[in-house]
Amino acid sequence: MPSSTSSAGSHKSSKSTYRKISDKPVVDETLFGNSSKKSSSNNAGIGDKVKRKGDTVVITTAEFASLKEKSVPIEKQRELERKQREESQEAKERKERMKQLDKEKILKGERKMSDLDIENQEKQLMMLEKAVSQMDENLDEVKRMNSMALYSQCVTIRDKQLEEKQRILKEKQEAERLQDEAMELERLKAIKMYEQREKKRQEDRRNGALIIKEQMKEREKERLRELELKRQEQEAMLSHMQNMKAEDVKEAEEKRKQEKQLMEEIALANAEQIQLKRRLKLAEMEEDRQIAEYLAEKERKEQEFARQQEQLKAEKEREVARLRAMQEKAQDKQSEIDALRAKRAQEALEREYRRKERENEEKRVKMNQELHQARQKQKYEKELKIAELAREDRDGFNSVVEHQKKVEELEKLKSEEEKKRKKETQQQVLHQIESIKESKERQRREYLEEGELLKRKMELERKKVELLRKKKLHELLETGIPEKYTGKIATTDFTIEKLRSPLGDVPTAKPAAPAKK
Repeated sequence: MPSSTSSAGSHKSSKSTYRKISDKPVVDETLFGNSSKKSSSNNAGIGDKVKRKGDTVVITTAEFASLKEKSVPIEKQRELERKQREESQEAKERKERMKQLDKEKILKGERKMSDLDIENQEKQLMMLEKAVSQMDENLDEVKRMNSMALYSQCVTIRDKQLEEKQRILKEKQEAERLQDEAMELERLKAIKMYEQREKKRQEDRRNGALIIKEQMKEREKERLRELELKRQEQEAMLSHMQNMKAEDVKEAEEKRKQEKQLMEEIALANAEQIQLKRRLKLAEMEEDRQIAEYLAEKERKEQEFARQQEQLKAEKEREVARLRAMQEKAQDKQSEIDALRAKRAQEALEREYRRKERENEEKRVKMNQELHQARQKQKYEKELKIAELAREDRDGFNSVVEHQKKVEELEKLKSEEEKKRKKETQQQVLHQIESIKESKERQRREYLEEGELLKRKMELERKKVELLRKKKLHELLETGIPEKYTGKIATTDFTIEKLRSPLGDVPTAKPAAPAKK
């Protein structure tokens, strides 16, 4: 609440302090720093532009218009300030004359003032005081006082906000401490509950371990029985497996011979392709990569085929074991029937094996054909690509030559236009510099003429500013602003600041000399 009251007071004070001076765009330059810096920076900027490119100067239309307009507002502002001071002085003198005449008339007894006359006179006096106060508020010194007062109000509000923030922080820390204590109690309760739960879980685990041990003993007995049965079956199948291995060795030898012959054929084909395509080294590397992929794929398929053979072999062994078990178990007339069925199953397995062999051979032949076709297609595409690249190179070279000719013509035209434009701009800038030089000399003469008048008025303004300073300090202290924030208003000499402002408008440096050709 205190901060909101102070902010409302500061808003009301700022609203009543800053009033409209005139309908024209006149700005008090002392609110934004010494105007002499602005004037000197403008002169320096013009000089830099003149010396930017030696004999040439570039300036935009907007900058030219800005330079043209800057010479007018200073004269208007001075004229407006002069009129305001004269009106304020005339209002004070008129007020004093009216008071003096009324006193003389009353003393001489010429007429007796009625209540209506007194009321009208009071209204007139109030209007005059209001007008004078309005004019005082429009003074630069008062505006600076108001800005300082506004700053004092702002920092006072800031101090109160900092105090409020510290109080809120302490309350928050206290609330966090209470919350931490409550959380600690909850944590201790949870630890106790977890300990009880863990104790019960360990008891259940011990009981379960006894049951699992009994189950493990039963499973161990069952495993020993199964191992004995497997050992007997392995001994029965050992002789059969030896026969099967001999057949597998023979088949593997035949397969290695076929693979060797196939590899020799592939190597011969690769050698022929390499001799024919030495000029296209990149194509040869691609073909080698494809051959390597083919060999890897072939090896993978052979491994897959070997795995299938192993599966078939395992299935045969399982079938033989099953048949032998059936022969051992069955000693009646069904033994012959079972043997016949086993023979038929063996024949079916052999037929399936031969069928898969044929399919694999067909796939290998088809893959070789596809690889040959792919190589021929790749060769044709590479020849087309080389021809296309040669044609594109020729077209690109011709287009670059045409483009370069056009660029050179455009650069030549652009250079001629740039020379012409720079020459015109240089003439304009020289004319602008002469105009600015004449304007500054005229302002200097006017300033010297106004110097004597300003000296006489400065003393009156100093006294007025001192009274307004005391009034502002009194208002700030009444609103509760600490004295440490009103010290700047009490110590600042606004009269000296006012003296510095007009001097800043006087051109002290010589105008920039025009560029020489």
